[in-house]
Formats: sequence, structure tokens, C-alpha cells
Amino acid sequence: MTRFVFKLVFVVALILIGYQYRYRLLNVILGVPLLRRFAVGRMMSFPGVRDKFMKEMF
Repeated sequence: MTRFVFKLVFVVALILIGYQYRYRLLNVILGVPLLRRFAVGRMMSFPGVRDKFMKEMF
């Protein structure tokens, strides 16, 4: 039971830290060309996101 509580607290702490530094983490991730290509490819697979970008581009 103690291990479960410790793991739960650890996961919650990671989520809170990740949320607090979300823009810094995003800049680091998008600064790596391979990860940027993967992230953009995944985002463009969502029809709503793709349609919104296409309307703004053309």
C-alpha cells in the first residue's frame, strides 16, 4: 500500500512539474528536428487541426 501511495505522489508531482514548465519542455522538444517532424506529423493527423492550418495557409 505504501508503494502505491509513493508511486501516485511521484506521478502527480511529475505532472505538476511538467505543467509548470510546459512551454520550456515544448521548446526543447521542438528544437530537435526529428522530434519536431514527428510532433508536426502527429498534429496534422487530426482532421480539425489540419483543416484549420490549411485554411490559414491558402
